[in-house]
Amino acid sequence: MNAGERARNLIKGKSIDRLPVVEWAPWWDLTIKRWRQEGLPQNLASVRDIQLWFGLDACVQTYFGVRTKDTPQAPSHGAGIMRTAEDYQKIKKTLFYDPSTYYTKEYIDWLKSTREEGNTIHWFTVEGFFWYPRELFGIEPHLYSFYDEPDLLKEMCSDYVRWLKKVFEYIGNTFKFDFMSFAEDMSYNHGPMLSKETFDEFLIPFYKEVIPFLKKMDIPAFIDSDGDITLAVDWYAGAGADGMFPLERQAGVDVALYIEKQPQMTFLGHFDKMCMKLGEEAMAKEFERIIPSCQKGKVMLSVDHQTPPDVSVENYKIFVKLFKEYAAKVKKN
Repeated sequence: MNAGERARNLIKGKSIDRLPVVEWAPWWDLTIKRWRQEGLPQNLASVRDIQLWFGLDACVQTYFGVRTKDTPQAPSHGAGIMRTAEDYQKIKKTLFYDPSTYYTKEYIDWLKSTREEGNTIHWFTVEGFFWYPRELFGIEPHLYSFYDEPDLLKEMCSDYVRWLKKVFEYIGNTFKFDFMSFAEDMSYNHGPMLSKETFDEFLIPFYKEVIPFLKKMDIPAFIDSDGDITLAVDWYAGAGADGMFPLERQAGVDVALYIEKQPQMTFLGHFDKMCMKLGEEAMAKEFERIIPSCQKGKVMLSVDHQTPPDVSVENYKIFVKLFKEYAAKVKKN
């Protein structure tokens, strides 16, 4: 069973010979810098090369961002580039490019060649309906926009829906990804940033328009949201999502609860990155915590976010060794 088939089977609740052994998020630059000093070969340039060197199943993300080189840049993280409907009309001219021009033929050919090698899981990402307007408004103005500019917010998301359908159509005619994700980050460590009523008015209608499009293409749709997603799991399930990640342990989340709440969903991540620096015993204990949920539900185990630079290359090798041992214990027919 190759890597892509194993991931697709897990998501669909079909048979698997073991868990995928993946790290879905690339490492911090500082993590790689440390590892270079501790023996990681200098000639390993790509994330995929490093994944394979450690013995992981490669996991390649392809991102389709909505902005172009002509879109204004925010002056700082969290700041916006628009405030009014007039601002949006100007910025709109720099968005919504032809998706067939985003990646070169060489890149698409590379995706196909790595698919044929059989050791790589492929997924693509677009911005979700919380993330997309936030990047344009800025964090604080975006949260006010649900009250101050509701019509503009809906207009922006309607425009975005039309473009996403073009992106999905292009993808459907170009390369078969194993799954996809909507980047959202709608929750923080105390729960969602929106009420259920606001979510239902401003997000669900757009998700219900595009997720069926993905289902027809047989591409599972995941939601990427940091923080405490305990409430949001049910909300996104109602929107038609097939899964969520990364289930950050430091936010107090527990996948054992989620597989009971939404057993049809797949959950990716959840391994507490904060224990990795503590050595083999701490990491084994964390695997023991999660493996029962992997055996019971649809859980694709992975580090719950990027492996931090306090993890030595030796401890990361121990992590991968343990991961393989525990992954082999989860077989489903």
